[in-house]
Amino acid sequence: MRQRTALRFARWSGASALIAALLLVPLAASWGGPVVRWSLLGWLVTALAGVAGGAWLVSKHGTRGSGFLVALGVCMLARLILFVAAPFAVAPHGAEAAVACIVGLFAGYLPTQATEVIWIARSTARA
Repeated sequence: MRQRTALRFARWSGASALIAALLLVPLAASWGGPVVRWSLLGWLVTALAGVAGGAWLVSKHGTRGSGFLVALGVCMLARLILFVAAPFAVAPHGAEAAVACIVGLFAGYLPTQATEVIWIARSTARA
């Protein structure tokens, strides 16, 4: 049961992140090729972390023990590290690349985080 719930969440979260990417690419394309590459890199990093971490979190929600809190802490820490490390890794390619990466990070983070919050809130209300 929990694994099916996590997979269903991952599909919804991935779809929301993909919609954000589809909105991001035309916007980034107007700035040029390198901006598209760096913004998609930022999006990919946080979208993958958001979908995988969110699925883990959803699978632990409502279980006994500290599994949910451990998953929550690890997911928060991983996202924080990505938000700090990714722009610094891209910075040698210029300020424009770093800004594009930051925009991509938010484009991957916001939809997956919103899906996660809504999912957990709804499952808590049902319980």
